[in-house]
Parts: sequence; C-alpha cells; structure tokens
Amino acid sequence: MDLVIGHPVITQVVFVGPYGVGKTTAVRTLSDVPVLTTESSTSMQQSRQVPLKPTTTVGIDYGEWTDPQGRRHALIGTPGQTRFSAMRRTALVADAAVVLWLYGNRGDGLTDADQWLTRLSFETELSRVVVAVTRIELGGGPELAEYRPILDNHLADIPLLAADPRGRLHVARVVDAARTNLEKEGVRRDR
Repeated sequence: MDLVIGHPVITQVVFVGPYGVGKTTAVRTLSDVPVLTTESSTSMQQSRQVPLKPTTTVGIDYGEWTDPQGRRHALIGTPGQTRFSAMRRTALVADAAVVLWLYGNRGDGLTDADQWLTRLSFETELSRVVVAVTRIELGGGPELAEYRPILDNHLADIPLLAADPRGRLHVARVVDAARTNLEKEGVRRDR
C-alpha cells in the first residue's frame, strides 16, 4: 500500500492576465478533474473586446492535469480585474510556474504586455513567466514577433507562444513550456 502525504502535484501553473482573456477556459480545457471555480456574475460593463461575458473569476479556479509522462500539474486560474488582484498574488507562490495570457487581437496588445509584466515583476520572478498570446488570427493587434522586444525589455528569453485557451493541445503546450521554464529557473538558481 502506497502512502501519500501532501498533494500529489509536481508543478503549480498559475494563469494570469487581463479580464476575459481565457484563463478559466484554459483551466477547464486541460483539467482531468472537475474544475473548482469561483466565477460570479459580472458587474463590469461589456466591451467590444469581451462581448457578452456574464461571469468573472473572483477567487481562483483550480483543476489538475496529468501529462503524457504521468506528472500531475495543478492548474490555477486567477482574476484579471485589478480589484481582485489580492487573489492573484496569493496564488503566485514561490515555486509556481506562471503563464501570462494576453489578447493578440487588440491594438494596445504591446502596452498590455508591458503593463502586465511590470505588475508581475513586483509579484513574482519574471524568470518563471511564459507568455501565451491568443486570438492573433483575428487580426487587429500586433504580430507575435512584435511582443519579443517588450518581453526582452523586462527579461531576456521569456518564452513566447501563440495559443488558444480553448484548444487542449495548445494549453498542454503552454503548461509544458511553463514547467520546462520553471525547471530551467531552478537550474539557474542552483548555480
């Protein structure tokens, strides 16, 4: 009989980013277990960027995923609204990998990336961050390569991917990149 003390996940992957970008969707897309969610009816005015979004995350969303190698990962979605930022900060524990989801179909996408990375630099080590840009194919925003100088201005070599939070393979690729990046961060810290 195997006795397990503590939680069996090896990596916590925290999804952060603006309101409505798809953090909860990403958790639901990849989780192998029913997702614990803290969504509530939204009081925000609807916008052209996030039409008809009736709910918003006010705490954290939690799911788990077992990758093809049998490793379990905790998937944690956080609120995008500033008024719930305390919840995001509590999820950003010292050994968590972080995925910053950004809109790729907004003209202010580069400004958004810069602002989020600045905010995150006060909350976690940027060396643990991976950036996933969604909705690039819709147009209206910068090309993926245009994000690179913004990321490098904060920290060179932050992994950058295009991904759709509705696609299981996309989210799995992002989580794997976050896990790999976290492992590299641990190696850099040990030197």
